[in-house]
Amino acid sequence: MIWVIGDIHGMFDPLKRLISILHSRHKNDEKWRIDKLIFMGDYIDFGPSSKEVIDYIMDLPFETICLMGNHEDLFLQFFNHDDLIQEFGNVWFRGNGGQRTIQSFFPEISYHDREDDVTIRDIPGFQDKYINFFKNLKVTHIEKIGNHKIAFVHALLNSEYPIDEQLSIKTYDDFHKWRRENRIWIEDTILWNRAEPVNRFDDYILIHGHIPTSKINHGWQDIHGYDISQHLPFLKFKSDDKNKVFFDYQSYRKTYNASIDKLIAINVDTGSVYGHRLSAIGISEELLEESEIPICQVLTTKGYRLSDNINIDEIYFS
Repeated sequence: MIWVIGDIHGMFDPLKRLISILHSRHKNDEKWRIDKLIFMGDYIDFGPSSKEVIDYIMDLPFETICLMGNHEDLFLQFFNHDDLIQEFGNVWFRGNGGQRTIQSFFPEISYHDREDDVTIRDIPGFQDKYINFFKNLKVTHIEKIGNHKIAFVHALLNSEYPIDEQLSIKTYDDFHKWRRENRIWIEDTILWNRAEPVNRFDDYILIHGHIPTSKINHGWQDIHGYDISQHLPFLKFKSDDKNKVFFDYQSYRKTYNASIDKLIAINVDTGSVYGHRLSAIGISEELLEESEIPICQVLTTKGYRLSDNINIDEIYFS
């Protein structure tokens, strides 16, 4: 079983509880085995424990795939002083939680509550193992599970560009080279894009994070009656009134009665940093054929971002 874990944002205690639950179930029930863990990015920012999150993930005794999120992109833009730093990268410290990450790594540094302007000169050097962690994050990942091709990307693929070309992007440098060569604005790229898809991305099922499910109704029209207050992973289908998704609270599994070829994407960002839930979903050939998705969640008792009553523009930097 592959387990996919959504956006963490410096929330170490929920992450530790979630992995503990998965590990416990794995030992007691073969159906919950852990063959691989795939993390969907956004390990840092807002929450108080970004360093602890990364330390914990690096020491996990499982095979892990760690994807890059838009917040790791901001981190590297800032520390590489890349070409977008003046018009975009500096927003890491302007509403995107960069202060919390720096304080997690360097507790001796103190910032005011306001969003201070911070320069590279203000920040000590990071240990090589952390810089290497950020630089080695994968932008995309693909798994072939039975007859199904699953693409894992932090945000949404852009249907205006060749899908296989986008999925061939693996590193931070490749990503920004592709962005510059195509003259594409960063918010339309696979680390930032939030545009609602209406069709499959070629023959892939996409698994992503980036859009807190409690806000999915802010910009998307066709959400199939999804109840945002449940804070469950969101399944996006092709438009069809017959698509129905059911959640079984006894088995803790989502089931759906649509054909799997109508499944476009699964969103696993259930808003842990807003005080909602941190989620993991299980993927296997057998379960895909049975139209079932097991879900493991932990509640987060405190949110470190603004309340749900936010301006729609603010979700662009979630």
